[in-house]
Amino acid sequence: MSAKNRSGKKRFKIQTLSVYVSTTMVLILLGIMGLLTVAAKSLSDNIKRDFTVSVVMKGDTDENTILKVRNLLNKKKYVAKTTYISKEAVLEEQKKELGSDPVEFLGFNPYEASIELSMKPEYAVADSLAKIEKQLLSFKGVSQVIYHKELISAINSNINRIGIALLVLFTLLTIISWSLISNLVRLTIYSKRFLLHTMKLVGATWGFIRKPFLVSNLWIGFFSGVIANILLGAGLYMLVQREPAIATFLPAESIIAVGAAIIIFGVLITVLCAYSSVNRFLRMRGNDLYFI
Repeated sequence: MSAKNRSGKKRFKIQTLSVYVSTTMVLILLGIMGLLTVAAKSLSDNIKRDFTVSVVMKGDTDENTILKVRNLLNKKKYVAKTTYISKEAVLEEQKKELGSDPVEFLGFNPYEASIELSMKPEYAVADSLAKIEKQLLSFKGVSQVIYHKELISAINSNINRIGIALLVLFTLLTIISWSLISNLVRLTIYSKRFLLHTMKLVGATWGFIRKPFLVSNLWIGFFSGVIANILLGAGLYMLVQREPAIATFLPAESIIAVGAAIIIFGVLITVLCAYSSVNRFLRMRGNDLYFI
């Protein structure tokens, strides 16, 4: 084997290794973005699950009516859980806090029964809650509906800002990764541009010429995705060992989904880059190959 051929093969291997390393690094960055998005959504859902709406009943409403309203609310799609707080329970709580019995001064229990609603996260938004409030007020025996409107507005506003920031960052990373990987894949194919032209001259179809490059880059994308997942998994494991609370914001099914997305994205981006690069050289005339 000539020194020129050995040098060419060595260069090709180095270029291929560069594609592996670069693709893996890009996929790790995108994986971190995916995990941050999952963690942000989980944190948002946890905050919203703790958000409650108090349905205060009128003082003269009997317990049977209240229980009927509660059963009705349990069937609503926006309710995760209901808790009935009787007038007597409220009175006992106030006795402990005040250190005295209001009934002794007033001669009657001044408090009202209520039903506490734990909302499903997707309905804990200002627009949905406004509609739900109107519906709740139409129920028999309901006096008022109480919830922290300012708090829910602030939560959703901050969540929207974080979502937009993550989307912009993800878009920028995708554009940068496409540019980087595309250039590296093009370099690996560049060294074989004359072989591509020769195959085209002897009558090989474009599909036949493209196939080995697409298959090769498919495996590059796949193995880069697997390596990226292993490194991300190791990093996440060490992080959880130091801060176990992080695990509550990263459910196993979401981590698996991010891992699968990394591999799929890795395969897609390397195959598409190879496809466009091979087509670029196939469209060129023989003389033009010397000037690129």
